[in-house]
Amino acid sequence: MFPISLGPTYVPAEALAALCGCSCPSPRRLARLEPGTVLFCDRNPLLPGLGFCDPHARLAPDGRLLIYATHDASPTNTDYTMNDWWVWSTRDLAHWTFEGALRPEQTAIGALSSSCWATDALLTAGGTWWYLSDGPRRIRVMHGASPTGPWRDGSRRPLVAESDLAGQSRDPAVFADQDGSEWLLFGTWDFYLGRLGSDRVSFTEPPRRIEIVNPQGPYGPGRTDDKPFLHYRAGWYYLTWGCFSARSHSLLGPYDCDGPFFDPALAEASFARVKEFRLDRHGSFFDFDGRHYFIANDFSRTGASPFFRDSVIVPIEYRTDGVIAPAAVRTSWR
Repeated sequence: MFPISLGPTYVPAEALAALCGCSCPSPRRLARLEPGTVLFCDRNPLLPGLGFCDPHARLAPDGRLLIYATHDASPTNTDYTMNDWWVWSTRDLAHWTFEGALRPEQTAIGALSSSCWATDALLTAGGTWWYLSDGPRRIRVMHGASPTGPWRDGSRRPLVAESDLAGQSRDPAVFADQDGSEWLLFGTWDFYLGRLGSDRVSFTEPPRRIEIVNPQGPYGPGRTDDKPFLHYRAGWYYLTWGCFSARSHSLLGPYDCDGPFFDPALAEASFARVKEFRLDRHGSFFDFDGRHYFIANDFSRTGASPFFRDSVIVPIEYRTDGVIAPAAVRTSWR
């Protein structure tokens, strides 16, 4: 039995009215966003002013692109205040359907929380497994009858608990390898990779730390970040943390760091003006209509902040040696 359906959420009324093309009588208040609502947005920033962030894109069997995301609660946030997790879908990267929100009190967490942090999902023929950061130190799993639910707890206990590993256990990213094996990547500063069991709520063995040669990140050389992601292309495994990338011919590494692939010199002025241009580019890679893309956080819009973020879609190309080419953040991703 899958008892949990996705529900409504609340977003700034003015931003929702702008996306709907209607007037907003009370711009300071929040408006209720119902599941099934379709919003049109074919440019960056994506769905501006809703607090749509930490986007992980997954292609569903029916051709829809699903986005499992977090939700910055308010433009007045002074810290990471995130009260639910979101699912969105699109068939054309222009019309975006709000599939609904999952609230922590509906899950084994059992209580309200403002720490509904980053998330990702594994879509399989047997259903969907949705991996959730329960704050910075626990990862939980939900099992869905479809990519949008309904849902039930995959386990009452966290898949990764605070005491399991050194560092903070958050920001899960799922990866299905060429041989059919399924893995969960997570961590802060140090990244861990664990092979998932057939139940997708356990590991076949303890997750192992990934070695990165000469790492660098938004805080300088020698350090990575959180927000890891894995994808594979043409013989290379790409381990990324925000807009920084490393490559290996082996899933388990070691990985050689290539540095950042976001280039402020290529960005439109409105996106490049942020001093911390490469900071908090939490995102994921996806292919759609024969093109490669990266979808990631952005807070360049007037009214946005590091605690109330938008997202951007950025076309990606690869050099002949496998390195991700410098990418440009622009209004259009076409």
